[in-house]
Amino acid sequence: MNFNSTKILLGNTMMIGVIMVNCSNSWISMWMGLELMLMSFIPFLQNENPLSSESMIKYFIVQSIASTLFLFSVSVMLVGDSMMKTSNEMILTAAMLIKLGSAPFHNWVLMIVEPMEIFPMTCMLTIMKIPPLVVMHQINSKLLTIPILLGMIIGSVACLNQTSIRKTLAYSSIYSISLMMILLTNINETLLFLMTYTLMLTFLTKVVKTMKISFINQMITNNFNSWLKMMLWINMLSLAGFPPLIGFLIKIMVMQKMINENQTIMIFVLVMTSILVLMFYTRLTFTSIITFNSSKKWTISMKTNNLFMLTINILMTPIVMCSSMIN
Repeated sequence: MNFNSTKILLGNTMMIGVIMVNCSNSWISMWMGLELMLMSFIPFLQNENPLSSESMIKYFIVQSIASTLFLFSVSVMLVGDSMMKTSNEMILTAAMLIKLGSAPFHNWVLMIVEPMEIFPMTCMLTIMKIPPLVVMHQINSKLLTIPILLGMIIGSVACLNQTSIRKTLAYSSIYSISLMMILLTNINETLLFLMTYTLMLTFLTKVVKTMKISFINQMITNNFNSWLKMMLWINMLSLAGFPPLIGFLIKIMVMQKMINENQTIMIFVLVMTSILVLMFYTRLTFTSIITFNSSKKWTISMKTNNLFMLTINILMTPIVMCSSMIN
């Protein structure tokens, strides 16, 4: 993606919208921040792909529906009827679930993610999740049990049938959002989870962009040196939650939260779906290292700066552990 002055300005405006939602003390200010973030992000979806315009329109329509529901819910908040308050909470929760791309409102993510470039896709799956999560923390809804269970089941099972890397990462995001919603009562733990997930996804998408991988069968290649293949391998295992990598620590944090709240059914579903996610990513890592020891002559002398990105999954583990213990 070419960085020009317009995109730098839009990126700054998008971050202003994110900060505006996080720092607001009124619903109208939050709505304004969400709209500012939406309108600033849409131009990033434009690229050379002929389907990018369709993705922009789909993204705009879905987010506009969610924003309309949010604004409608805010406008009727002053009604004192208890029945209206319950329905108002449902509308607010549904609006934020749509903006998050969480189950059962996840189909729009899969529809627009394929024509996107790597950088906008990473932003959409990470930074753009912060404002809806903050709003849902303010709502403190008790209606999240079914969306969380659906997200874990759909995100893990649907991954098994995917060959596209982008859709795989989208399903992984749907799964991770469900885990974040479990931690919503403590916003610090939620943001710690999101920050760690952002770190892992950024590293993985950097390798995917370097290797120019769009589908799983393209991972069987000898055109890259061993460090890059190991980088891909480690980051996939970390995203799957394989111990002792950093992805395992945030999953343990979620399990500890559910054990403290005696959520037996959710713990069972989490363990079962985690096995499916781990199985899928392990299959991908086998594909990536199947040609690990064979490489072309010109790759032997290639210099790489990926050692930092390779080791940070291990080095960050004590930091996350200490942070979770403090919380």
